[in-house]
Amino acid sequence: MSDNLDAERYSFNPFSRHPFFTYVNRWVVDRVISPQRRVIVDLGCGPGAVTKLILERLGSAATGTRVIGIDPSASALARARATISSRIAEFVQGGAEWLSRIVTTADVVVFLNAIHLMRDKAQVLGEIRKVLRQGGVLAFNTTFFAGAYVKGTSGFWRRWIVRSVEVLKERGITVQHAHANKAMAMQWLSASEYVELCGRSRFCNVTTELVQVEMTPESLRDIGRFSLFIEGALPGVPLDEGASALERGLTRALDELGISGVARNWLECVAEAA
Repeated sequence: MSDNLDAERYSFNPFSRHPFFTYVNRWVVDRVISPQRRVIVDLGCGPGAVTKLILERLGSAATGTRVIGIDPSASALARARATISSRIAEFVQGGAEWLSRIVTTADVVVFLNAIHLMRDKAQVLGEIRKVLRQGGVLAFNTTFFAGAYVKGTSGFWRRWIVRSVEVLKERGITVQHAHANKAMAMQWLSASEYVELCGRSRFCNVTTELVQVEMTPESLRDIGRFSLFIEGALPGVPLDEGASALERGLTRALDELGISGVARNWLECVAEAA
């Protein structure tokens, strides 16, 4: 029970409830979802926020369409099943790394706010390509990429981490190694690198676009409570101490800079199965 509570306390869910998060996901859904696409996979669906957008987009014209939500988290899928009641939607436990074992064929795969978490992105894209029919569509997005920082804002992200480390030092806690420019323990690719990777994975007509949003202090606090953000920003620090330090550090950074939010880019990518 304690592990479940900790997982929820430090989950991505609070951050995902902010309006701009819906906006960057709807940007993708509106461009690739239509009733003509008969099998739609919501890969990394979590508790179903994007699945809901897909169903809304399909509306009453979805006769004969299947929407398959896939996620490795049993608890997230339980929440999705509890909140989404649709005859065309189903939820399956599994990971992106073995997608072809779960789904044999699809017309669309959306993989939103998760590709940056994949250690072997080429392998995952290969799995997606296996299940997509020729001419099928892959769409993904991420804000953890080289280019996420809007010009003139990188100083804020550095300052936030530096101030958080100072808070920990005041408490007698040492941080092993902090990367102020990359507050996530993952590899950040550029838009052009993602395009190249898609090409090598037998996708064509790859398009990318940057969508800029304004992150509020509340949303920054919520991302500062996300376990992977904490682990990347403050390696080796217990989650409770890290979350507390990031909250204090955020307040200091915002006050020092005299700002009430910060702009950030999302990378939106759409590709066709060659």
